[in-house]
Amino acid sequence: MRVEVLVLTTALGLGLGMMSAASVGAGAQIEQKKAAEQQIEEALSALPESMREDATVKGFDESGSLVVLREGTSSITCRADDPTVRAWIVHCYPEALEAFVARSEELRKEGVDTPARIKTLTAEIESGAIQLPDIAVIYARQGNSVDSASGVVIAHVPNATGRSTGLPTLPTRGSPWLAETGTPMANIRIAVR
Repeated sequence: MRVEVLVLTTALGLGLGMMSAASVGAGAQIEQKKAAEQQIEEALSALPESMREDATVKGFDESGSLVVLREGTSSITCRADDPTVRAWIVHCYPEALEAFVARSEELRKEGVDTPARIKTLTAEIESGAIQLPDIAVIYARQGNSVDSASGVVIAHVPNATGRSTGLPTLPTRGSPWLAETGTPMANIRIAVR
């Protein structure tokens, strides 16, 4: 199974062909609300059920801007699928990763490719421009569509190595593995259904 660096390679949010309520009337408001509800449901699908009720959800409005669709009470934010990204991807992360996620998204929108984004983010983490917690977990689902999406839990463990964790450093079916070994962005990946 090929697992990508989800946070670094994607902009998240879901565009569902929402129309402007101001330009087409009440029917569009229903569609817009339905689209927001669908974005919320899909974004939350990355989280364990017990965490969904209290999470904040960000998605996309009719203009394509990232907006808060639902305010939560926990420190978790979920991001809906972004219609400008080819694959379907949603993920949820703790507040401590907000600056990291925002900077990654900014670089992606500037057209910076994945290897260059990783290099830039690593340099910014090492310089202290971006602060990462000692450990943080991201819950994600990705695939060609909602129906084909599979899940992954990503536990960020900065500078961890295969030797320090006892984990393989290549994807291994049925086993957690360590990606970005020995870097500030080292993370343990666990595939889930």
